[in-house]
Amino acid sequence: MVAPDNKINDKNGLDSYRQEIDGIDSQIISLLTKRQEIATSVGQIKKARGLEIFDPAREEEIMRRLAGEGKGLLSKEAIRHIYSEIISASRAVQESLTVAYFGPEATFTHQAAISLFGRSASMRAAETIEEVFGLVEKGVCRQGVVPVENSYEGSVNRTLDMLHRYELKICAEILLRIRHHLLSKAEDIKDVKTLYSHPMPIAQCRAWMRSNLSKTVTVKEVGSTSLAAKLAAEDPASAAVGSALAAKTYNLKTLQENIEDHPDNVTRFLSIGKASCEPTGKDKCSILFFLSHKPGSLYNALGILAKNNINMTRIESRPMKIRNWEYLFLVDIEGHEKNINVHEAILEMEKTCPFVKRLGSYPAAGEPWE
Repeated sequence: MVAPDNKINDKNGLDSYRQEIDGIDSQIISLLTKRQEIATSVGQIKKARGLEIFDPAREEEIMRRLAGEGKGLLSKEAIRHIYSEIISASRAVQESLTVAYFGPEATFTHQAAISLFGRSASMRAAETIEEVFGLVEKGVCRQGVVPVENSYEGSVNRTLDMLHRYELKICAEILLRIRHHLLSKAEDIKDVKTLYSHPMPIAQCRAWMRSNLSKTVTVKEVGSTSLAAKLAAEDPASAAVGSALAAKTYNLKTLQENIEDHPDNVTRFLSIGKASCEPTGKDKCSILFFLSHKPGSLYNALGILAKNNINMTRIESRPMKIRNWEYLFLVDIEGHEKNINVHEAILEMEKTCPFVKRLGSYPAAGEPWE
């Protein structure tokens, strides 16, 4: 809707539009209240049937449908952010949801957890990736969020090892675009004498730092971007490389946005839990398998996928650790294990491979979140 010329020039035009917005906001609140009431009833049915409160298939269905209905000035990204919080609030009236994430607070994994579950979920930081898996396995937390791969740095091997060790399912995935910012209490970049950050963001911002920071600035590596932001908040002559969430959490100014050398840097995060996810029509399935030491064994295993017309999107190998020079393979494939072709392929692999573990089927992530 574009304001007509007579309203732009009318001194009362602004007040008229504000009154219209106030009326729309009241309608939105009324509808959201009604939505919460219905969500409460849905929660009661879920509880009676022993169903999980977090239903990634249903939530992804809602997101895709609404994104397709978006028109005019309401972008798909805006719809996704708005409804992430609406759905989070609906979950909260059904049952409390505690989510563990590889911490500390204000890291990119924390940001990914918020994007997946919204701010109505209770968040719990964990010091290690294994602690995230342990908290979920023990039932202390219902879901756990961990990084699994970065488009420039590759796989997070610790996560792959834990997927093998723990009997948990991948329930959801999210892609997060990694945006690094220069954060500080200082008023100007020239006032910065010390720069703190984790080694990875420093490496990802190396070219910008060479071109924009004085050679007298001391660069200090610390354990996390969150700790870097905390240290920068304590010293106005210092700065940190960190996220927008870190800036907000530690009340820092953003001296320069998007200082990463590669703007298409994306990290993939997984949410893990105990329940399986229903098909959505656009899914991924992850499998872990071990092969016999025979010529062509990997070729034969992957041939099963090809024969069933299954597209493999990723393959990774990890040492078994209990046997020298023998490896586990992790593959991500398109489709859900309830799809006939995927189901039959996995059954055949289970007959031909000494070990196959189904890590879960889950909705495929859409565009990266900013």
